[in-house]
Amino acid sequence: MKTASQAISNEELRKQRSFLGHPKGVGTLSFMQLCNSYASYGMSAILIYYLYAVKPEGLGLSQANAAQLISLYSACSLMFGIVGSYVADRILGTRRALCFSRAVTVLAYVCLALPFGGIVGYVGAMCLLLVSAMLCGRSADALMGKFYDKSDSRRDGAYTIGYVISNIGAAAPVISGAIALATGYHAAFLVCAVFAALGVAAYLITEKKFFGTIGYEPDDPLPADKKKSFIVKMIVAIVVAIAVFAVLFISGILTIGVFSNVISTAAIFIPIIYFVIIITSPKTQKEEKTRVANLIPAFICNCFAMLVWTQSTSILAIFTEQRVDRVIFGMEISAASFQTLPAVFAIFLGAVVGSLWSVLGKRQPLAPAKIGIGTILWGCGPLFMTLPFMLYGAADKVSPLWIVVFYLLIILGEAFTSPVGYSCASIVAPQAFATQMITVWSMSQSTGAALNTLAVNFYKEGSEVPFFLVIGLITCAAGLIVLIFGKKIAAGMGMLEKTE
Repeated sequence: MKTASQAISNEELRKQRSFLGHPKGVGTLSFMQLCNSYASYGMSAILIYYLYAVKPEGLGLSQANAAQLISLYSACSLMFGIVGSYVADRILGTRRALCFSRAVTVLAYVCLALPFGGIVGYVGAMCLLLVSAMLCGRSADALMGKFYDKSDSRRDGAYTIGYVISNIGAAAPVISGAIALATGYHAAFLVCAVFAALGVAAYLITEKKFFGTIGYEPDDPLPADKKKSFIVKMIVAIVVAIAVFAVLFISGILTIGVFSNVISTAAIFIPIIYFVIIITSPKTQKEEKTRVANLIPAFICNCFAMLVWTQSTSILAIFTEQRVDRVIFGMEISAASFQTLPAVFAIFLGAVVGSLWSVLGKRQPLAPAKIGIGTILWGCGPLFMTLPFMLYGAADKVSPLWIVVFYLLIILGEAFTSPVGYSCASIVAPQAFATQMITVWSMSQSTGAALNTLAVNFYKEGSEVPFFLVIGLITCAAGLIVLIFGKKIAAGMGMLEKTE
């Protein structure tokens, strides 16, 4: 329990304006976010190339397996993050959860950086990253919010700083890609580990002085006996799962493809079950049930949008490395560098679309219509990518503009869908499931990644045109349906009541 002096100390910390008008602790969190963004973006951008690069440079996996593993990691990390939010809220507290998680992340990058690590180092790194997700969840965002009272006008500004810093970190693929190209993948992973370690070091150095007791204890702690039981069960579950899967893989009973398909199928059914639980719960009022049900079409749209996004970090990442002419002004740039484009486009297009809604005011489309339009734009991305496969032979190098335009289309779609989706989820959320409804919406990301993992089974060299055509048409169709029935869906969500 906090003493009066500690409470005053925390209040003084919250009133600080030393970091761009914000508390010093927010400065530390921002630096941690910068370091973590660099490490995460840098690792993710080159990981797929490391997986299918020939030994000893890489692991020598097939491109199909590499693409499946990338999608599988995306799906699992998002699902495990849900557990992480629970751990932070009820077991560790946001500060300890964040610190432990970031420390485990450093170890994961070190595993990838070991030249002799091989497949064991990769598996160890992925397990550690998933454990990190299970410890942390959204702790960084939650901890930043604890530095402000609900009425503090600086709160939105703090999250804006975090958003900008995250996108600065998104420039990491240019650096990690260049390092991998020049000195090898292990050196690039080592740089990621160093950046991640710098973030942890900054927190440890400033923790006592800048944070006080803010976020140290969990907000809704479990009783001591239940806490101990939960921790023991979680550790046992992790160890048993790793042991079982290791035996199955070593014995040849389980393959990468089968494992990916099983986990991905589960990832698809989890949000479905969650929707059923919320809608059928006696805690959910009749009108709330209707509103939640009307969110499902938008949720499906976002699942397909995230399917397209995961294409960009898997199959199209391979296309960029092998088929795109990456020599610009006589200098070869890394394929990973292209993954910086989404962050650049997100900042610019997000501002443009946001300004458009401000100008239109009450004349702007309803939220479901925005999601419909955005989803159609997402679908136009893979449809557009059928063209280079139709126009050029398998041995031809194509202009980088194909990838640039692809990213332009899908990020424009994101500018329409991403902010609106979370807003819709918060509007329809039943009173008894306010936070969990946001969690369900976020599951569209893991569901989309899982769908891509399954879709990769149908991807073969030479089948690119029908592959991207089907994905693009299904995504556009989902968006078109929501656009056509946008007013009816909005009414079902209770949005028209708010404007009348």
